[in-house]
Amino acid sequence: MMVSWLEKRKVWSMLPVVALLTGTRTIIDTGSRMIYPLLPVFARGVRVEVSAIVSIMTLMQLLGLVAPFIGRIAEQRGRKFTILLGLLLYVTGMVSVFILPDFTGLATALLLGALGRTALGPALQAYIGDRVPYHRRGLYLGFVELAWSGAFLFGVPAMTWLIASYNWQAPFLALAILGAVSFVVIWLRVERDAPAVHHVAFLPALRAATSSPMALAGLCLGFSISAANQLVSVVFGTWIEASFGIQLAALAVAAAVIGMSELAGEGIVTFFADRFGKRRLVLVGVSSNILACLILPLTGVNVNLALVGLFFFYLTFELSVVASIPLATELSPDARALYLTVLMTAGTLGRALLTPVAPALFASGLLANCLVAAGLNLVAIFVVRRYITVK
Repeated sequence: MMVSWLEKRKVWSMLPVVALLTGTRTIIDTGSRMIYPLLPVFARGVRVEVSAIVSIMTLMQLLGLVAPFIGRIAEQRGRKFTILLGLLLYVTGMVSVFILPDFTGLATALLLGALGRTALGPALQAYIGDRVPYHRRGLYLGFVELAWSGAFLFGVPAMTWLIASYNWQAPFLALAILGAVSFVVIWLRVERDAPAVHHVAFLPALRAATSSPMALAGLCLGFSISAANQLVSVVFGTWIEASFGIQLAALAVAAAVIGMSELAGEGIVTFFADRFGKRRLVLVGVSSNILACLILPLTGVNVNLALVGLFFFYLTFELSVVASIPLATELSPDARALYLTVLMTAGTLGRALLTPVAPALFASGLLANCLVAAGLNLVAIFVVRRYITVK
């Protein structure tokens, strides 16, 4: 009884830390998510074509491939150290826009910002995973993941207002200041953690973190659901335009629908993953996403139906992804931070490899994209049911 009370007290004491880390993630994610809707504004600001910034965005995605090396830092130097390192990289990137108010400065900001996010995200998840018992991680990690939708629903409009009120550089200054404040508060208020390992070579450590069937199944899950989502995400805007004509209003509403679906998916995980079971919720999410893949092509007869179909598709995807995070924290617990960064890399590879495939499939219609996406989701269901025993 005393042990249970002490455990509850320890978990509840994490609430202020989790709130702080969620706020920090929202700042970091805002810097990432604002690029897509504000891309033309930034291109005009630095006097380049949109395609030039798109090339930098491709490099941002590829930075996810270095995540395991950063995860090794989190194992050797500690999670808090890596969180602070990520914030330092992020703030440095945001400030570079003012030192070099041109394309070079913007490219530096985007790349350092992406590298900072790559360092901070898995280290933050591992920090919470180390301190919160598995049966409560769905609540705490789900709460942190609300930052992703919060950045889109609240952060991006705030950055848009700053641009309208001042100039295209204003969001970077605001994010640099907020990031610096977060750095100081985390440095002062978040408890330092001990390194997990010492002086072990990278490749043996990587092999140990990913060699078990459960760990490999988790990587396959991350790859498959990310790849499936990318097959639809790359072409849904084109599909809406082709089905209903060029309707900018419809595209704007679609963006809002996606933001709300992400929030709903994260909310479901936050409040139900620990009671329902993380593994079971992943299976429900992926199975429902297969259903969404089969329904979505049928909604092209009406724009409102299409928006409902997109909401269901992204709700079930977000449910799958966010539920997989607390599950993943227990798939390789002896190298938690390193494993989570490898999982990030698996998702990056899934998106990168299927991005060029999506337009080729779409030449045959959205149904082709959705059928391949459903097939990838079936692979995810198989590996979870066959190899992952953690509930």
